[in-house]
Amino acid sequence: MGIQLQSASLPAHIKGMEAVRLFAKWNKVSVDPSMLTALGVNNLANKQYQEMSTGQKRRLHLALALISDPDIVFLDEPTAGLDIEGRISLHKYIRTLKTHGKTILLASHDMAEVESLCDSIAILKDGRIAFAGTVNELTKAVGKHYNICIKTSQGRETFEVDNIGKSLISILKGYQEKKVDIQDIQVDRGSLEQHFIRIARGSKE
Repeated sequence: MGIQLQSASLPAHIKGMEAVRLFAKWNKVSVDPSMLTALGVNNLANKQYQEMSTGQKRRLHLALALISDPDIVFLDEPTAGLDIEGRISLHKYIRTLKTHGKTILLASHDMAEVESLCDSIAILKDGRIAFAGTVNELTKAVGKHYNICIKTSQGRETFEVDNIGKSLISILKGYQEKKVDIQDIQVDRGSLEQHFIRIARGSKE
């Protein structure tokens, strides 16, 4: 089992590769160079912990959590403090772990991250599980809510509706009356973030 906590720390003067070797020795395993390369830890080999940025520290913490090639990995807000490149690299590596049959429990407030990476999700409300299932099951659980995005020469406008047919006719009629040409229309069932907010508020309306 490997764990990356949201808040963790190492001795200020320890270097990146020193920490890696120390954890490898504790776990009686060999260091996987490909894992270090994928997470960008090689670049931190001779850098002291106190000199690392928040994102660099998080990459090192994740490498230490994976050092023993665990079957189950707990990740607590793993991308907090990471730059865009770091987030992309980490997401790619998490997907690689999934293909290798690893079980990953991810705690995150980033709904886009959750929707992109997770096969199943659980939403906590007041310390209890308010929902557990897939993203599609969550979409069904919150009822029929839709986003209609209209693109015109004046920009984009999004409408949140419950009935696509009646609402779309009304919206299109409004643009026609204003003599505004529509360039594109997109309809979706709403984002995971919207569904999360509804569940967290304790309402399916």
